[in-house]
Amino acid sequence: MEMNDVNVDDKYMNMGNPESNTVHLHVEASSSGEGIEEMLNTILDRVDLDLVCSNEKLVNLHVLLMLLLGWDNGPEAMVFGNNDISGQFIEKALVFDLLCGILDSELREVETFLETIQAKIVDAGHKISSCRPLGALFNKMEKKQHDSGEFLKKNQEIVLEVKMQSTKLHIKRCILIGNNDDTVDISELYQLSNIIGKSKVQTVEQQRHILRMLEKSLARELDLERKLSESGQNEEQLKLKLHYTEQVALRMEEAAEVVWGRFLEAENATEVLMGISKELLGRLQIVQFNLNGSIQREAELKFKLEDCIEELNAKDIAIKKLESSNAEHAAKASEVFTLKKKVKLLEEQLKESELQLKKANASNETSQEHLHEMEIITDSLKESMCEAETRAECAEAKVTELTDASLELTEELNFLKGNNDNNTKKVTSLEKQLRELEIQLQHAKASSEASQEQQNMLYSAIWDMETLIEDLKSKVSRTESKTESVEEQCILLSESNFELNNELGILRHRIECLETSLDQANAEKKANAKEINYRTKLITDMCTQLSAERERIQKQLFSLIKEKEILVKKLQNTSKTDSAAVCNSGDDDGDEISVSKTDSIKATCTKTFEKAVPSATGVRVDEPSKDAYLYMTAVGPSGAVTVGGTGTISRVEGARKEKTGHFNLLYILIPILLIVLFSALTLYFLSETPALLG
Repeated sequence: MEMNDVNVDDKYMNMGNPESNTVHLHVEASSSGEGIEEMLNTILDRVDLDLVCSNEKLVNLHVLLMLLLGWDNGPEAMVFGNNDISGQFIEKALVFDLLCGILDSELREVETFLETIQAKIVDAGHKISSCRPLGALFNKMEKKQHDSGEFLKKNQEIVLEVKMQSTKLHIKRCILIGNNDDTVDISELYQLSNIIGKSKVQTVEQQRHILRMLEKSLARELDLERKLSESGQNEEQLKLKLHYTEQVALRMEEAAEVVWGRFLEAENATEVLMGISKELLGRLQIVQFNLNGSIQREAELKFKLEDCIEELNAKDIAIKKLESSNAEHAAKASEVFTLKKKVKLLEEQLKESELQLKKANASNETSQEHLHEMEIITDSLKESMCEAETRAECAEAKVTELTDASLELTEELNFLKGNNDNNTKKVTSLEKQLRELEIQLQHAKASSEASQEQQNMLYSAIWDMETLIEDLKSKVSRTESKTESVEEQCILLSESNFELNNELGILRHRIECLETSLDQANAEKKANAKEINYRTKLITDMCTQLSAERERIQKQLFSLIKEKEILVKKLQNTSKTDSAAVCNSGDDDGDEISVSKTDSIKATCTKTFEKAVPSATGVRVDEPSKDAYLYMTAVGPSGAVTVGGTGTISRVEGARKEKTGHFNLLYILIPILLIVLFSALTLYFLSETPALLG
């Protein structure tokens, strides 16, 4: 059972300090009953919440306890399943110990938390007792306190049960520690049983449970004693094995001394082979240098290709931008066309308005002339009126004079009637004068009446002229307002015409710029097409050169492989001659050692040859001292030779063939991939060039 199989809900693992959670309501609570009720309700609600949290935490701890109690049927099955202590056992034991420690620490936290809750409940009880005069409030709060106290007792009972169950885990931990130290401290087990006895057992069921746990612990102690005896027997067997291995090591050291002598003889042969291998290394370095050069050329060509592709992409983007700008300019050109139509319509309207203006001006001039004539007529009429008024005034003055004179004459007549006799002649003359004066009066009255009639006629004519003048003035004001509005429209039309002319000029300039940019883009397209064709030709030429170089390198590799095979055959012949000489000269034991020595020499030679002839990617020449060190390390300290001569040669040949096969595949696949890439790119560019040129 791994650590991931134990999922403990840590929702309430990290409880805060209960002192920080207390509500400082002593200052806020008022002396009234409502304030005390609110304070006690908040305290008891907080206590209930804390009890619920602790209950949930205890349930989670109980789940963890059950998982630990059922951990692979106990740690004894883990420990004594095998005689040797494995890494898995150590890991599981550490996990088990860690979880037990977590369980103990959490139990202690819950105990302290429950103690603080109990203190809170006691404090709340004192406060409730102070509220006894309130009656109903006291009964309600006392009931609530009683419920929380019962809930606290239940939580404490659960804690005691978990503690008793955790004693089993302490026994398992002691067993694990005892197995690692090969001793079991039975006194600790008795101390644990004493802890169980010291715990406050309140029910008969709990006592029975503790007795069962003690019986199980005694059975486990007996099993531990039996397993200790078995471990002692295993130790004795291991000591015997160590004694035998020491004897074998001494014999192997003796054989190693003999092999060392043969190894010194093999150094001469290795120096000869080293010279041959150095020559081969030089040739391989030349081949590698050529390969590196070709790889660099390929990389340069790839970079050039990538640059070309980037340039083409940039040009494609520029062409797309040009197309979009062309579309915009076409839209603008259509707008310009519509604006031209509007301008023409406005010009026609301008012409019509100008004609109307001219007509209005002409009518205005005629009306002004007519007004001028009417003003002249009115002036002449006013002058004639003034003359008639002066005449009427003169006539009135004459009438008044005549009336005065007639009054005087009547007075004189009355005066003179008394003097009829003397003045008859004078009377007749005066009567004549009176008649003349009356006639003159009648004439003056008639002339005054005629002048009044003329005056009335003049007044009516003046009134008619004034009404005409006012009508003409209203018409003139209307025509002036119309002319002003037409002038304003003309100004607006001229301004809009000027703006449209400016926009037309700007658009024409833009169209010219776009035409020039289009010509440049077409020229660039043609140049790019030429560059693409030229670079495709270069790429095809480089592909042919690469294929030729690949064939040449393959030929060189085949020649080197043949030379290597010849050298391997020579090595085999030399090893056969050495083995025959050793077989004829030595005893039985000596024969076995010489065969093993020749085999070791072959193995070391083949190993050095393999290390001397590396792959085509990276080759370095080793020093002879390093090769000798490799020969020394090829033979183990025990003197036994690991690989036979023929076996190593066959393996070397197999590895060589595999490497050459891999290299052949690589050298064949890389040019093929490059050719496919270049062909795809050329096809793509050839398909894109007509579109670009179009």
